[in-house]
Amino acid sequence: MTAPQPVTPRCASPNALLAGPIEQVHHSRYLETRHKALELFARSGFSRVSMRDLAAYLGIKVGSIYNHIESKEALLFELIEELYEQLLHGASLVNRRKSAPAVRLHGLLEAHLLLHERMGAHFRLAEYDLHCLSSEQQALILTLRRRYEEHLLGTIEQLTGTPLSVTQRDTLSSIVSLLNQLPAWIGESQASKGARRKLLHEIVMGALHGALQATHAAGCKRTEKPIIHRS
Repeated sequence: MTAPQPVTPRCASPNALLAGPIEQVHHSRYLETRHKALELFARSGFSRVSMRDLAAYLGIKVGSIYNHIESKEALLFELIEELYEQLLHGASLVNRRKSAPAVRLHGLLEAHLLLHERMGAHFRLAEYDLHCLSSEQQALILTLRRRYEEHLLGTIEQLTGTPLSVTQRDTLSSIVSLLNQLPAWIGESQASKGARRKLLHEIVMGALHGALQATHAAGCKRTEKPIIHRS
């Protein structure tokens, strides 16, 4: 019996060899395009940026811009979608720890504020330019946002030990907008990032406590006992 002959690999075609590097280059260029567009949208406002403005900022001819992006709106949707996916990912990591509700709430707020430090421009687009998307795109983003809100609302329900009323849920959902915008309202100071984050955390916790007290008082006699204990 003859020994089996070694199999000689077929030579890969030049196109196959080049496919990987070319795709990497295209992906890198697209990420750079996204980053520059994000800067321009956040600085000038999405609706004020024309395709000509965007092309000039990217350093390309306006006639070739569609070789780089599908459309201005598609790019905006992608950027806002990316933000809420990151928020959901962070919330999932916090909830996976199975810690006490007070600890989880602190972790959720901390994760949100930390994300704002590196994705501030994304937050600006999400709060001020969502209306520039199509109805279908807005609906998809709002679905992601509601999923994120449920992480916060569910944790608050566990912390208070009682189900939230419809009014309370609607009121507390607005806390997400506060979290999205507050870091931009509170300017950078001489304090460390940790101290600034602590201040923001205290403001949000105060808003949460106030919202719960106000909606609780609307339904029954107000109690002096804190509904949420601040850490």
